[in-house]
Amino acid sequence: MSQHKMKIHGQYVKDFSFENPNSPFLPSSKAPDINVMVNINSAKLEGTENKKGISEEKPFHEITLHIEAKATVKDEDVKDDIAFICEVKYCGIFSIENFTELSEEEVRQALFIGGPTFLFPFAREIIARTTSSGGFPPLMLDPIDFETMYQQQSQQQKSSASNSNFN
Repeated sequence: MSQHKMKIHGQYVKDFSFENPNSPFLPSSKAPDINVMVNINSAKLEGTENKKGISEEKPFHEITLHIEAKATVKDEDVKDDIAFICEVKYCGIFSIENFTELSEEEVRQALFIGGPTFLFPFAREIIARTTSSGGFPPLMLDPIDFETMYQQQSQQQKSSASNSNFN
């Protein structure tokens, strides 16, 4: 991936939810199974950035890092096997230097690799604090290699596109 200078103009929680449906009756003797899903979205925003009195048109992009963690337990005494569900949509507003000089693929790489790489530690910390406040050990998500994730997604899209040509 080639390097491009990205600037973040803001970051924020767009949506957040924590469910703890079986508290305080969830048995703590069994470790829950944890399933984590990660999704990344990008939306182009139009705007201007004023710098030293100069108004310059710059395309801004809102990157949304959506993480859902669901913990379940298998226990006959528990009617619903859900220990907790924690979901956060954490966003950042980004611009890319020399945006017009980049290919579409270079822009996609910057947005879908650089953006979530920056946002992930903040979303991870929110999830850890929330699960701890919910009466569970803090859920410390493992680091995510967004470059590998992007490459795998691109490869899957290319494979499905080439397979659809043979129908």
